[in-house]
Amino acid sequence: MNINPLQAPEDEASIIKHWKYIDKIYISCVCITYNQENYIKDAINGMLAQITDYRFEVIIHDDVSTDNTRDILLEYKNKYPNIIKLVLQKENQYKKGKKIIPLAVSKAQGEYIALCEGDDYWINKNKIDSQIKILNQYRNINICVHNAYVLENKHNQLINLFKFQVKKNRTVPPIKIYSTSGQFSPTAAYFFRKNLFLNFISLYDEFPILDFFIEAILGNNGVFYLKDKSSVYRYNSIGSWTNNELNDTILSLIRNQRMLEALDLLNYTMNNTLKDKVEYKKSDIYKNIVVLHLKSGSYSKAFTAFSKIKKMKIKNYTKILYSYFKSIINK
Repeated sequence: MNINPLQAPEDEASIIKHWKYIDKIYISCVCITYNQENYIKDAINGMLAQITDYRFEVIIHDDVSTDNTRDILLEYKNKYPNIIKLVLQKENQYKKGKKIIPLAVSKAQGEYIALCEGDDYWINKNKIDSQIKILNQYRNINICVHNAYVLENKHNQLINLFKFQVKKNRTVPPIKIYSTSGQFSPTAAYFFRKNLFLNFISLYDEFPILDFFIEAILGNNGVFYLKDKSSVYRYNSIGSWTNNELNDTILSLIRNQRMLEALDLLNYTMNNTLKDKVEYKKSDIYKNIVVLHLKSGSYSKAFTAFSKIKKMKIKNYTKILYSYFKSIINK
């Protein structure tokens, strides 16, 4: 097991020499960052270290960092001027309610997008080469992901976070995106077709958690899942919005309520074809709401949220009830 960050090649020529297809930019490696001076080098190095037949670019969006992140980005831009493209905001877009990933992707020239947030990093030099070949082979599939390591930041140790993983390379049916508790796949594993992503760009600001909706929209025909662990997800990294929200019950409740509303919007956008799948995800969200209310001592509200689950027509209802009680007890 090796989770050490990759090292970037010394110069652009060392990257470009591997490219066989140079007529256009095929892959855009997109990184979003804000105040991640302690992590951003690992993210950038992992993207620059990729060995692939296909010409790629690195897009880095900085949302007006107040630490040394932007200075680090400028150093990399000077060293790799023809590969790195910086999107340097003058005003913080997140505080305006904007989703940052769509802003960054809209600047990309590649046919394919490989995501890596600024506090995560890739550990496999052949990651994007493997993924582009999968999507070139399976034309009906729009997103390819892979297993990943999860590094808990506070204690610097590996933990199990993602419930769903594969033991062999395979296509996973879309229902798994909805029925998996928590996030289906780590964001740094995403590799998808840009055009389909941009088709829904007007909706993204309505979604409280973009990761799930990227998976749901792009994975509507299934997700190709690779077994190799090719990235590291830093859990509870300094400054991450998830770390801040974990300690705020009210914020978490608001986000979960917005998720319920966003699921209805997604189903409506897809002409009411996702109703059964959406029921699975809603049940998981209501479970979260139950736990949050119990933690805050709001037992009547917890019961109300739990009663919502009973109205859902879910086949494995008994199994789900058991998992809810188990989650509550463990909390």
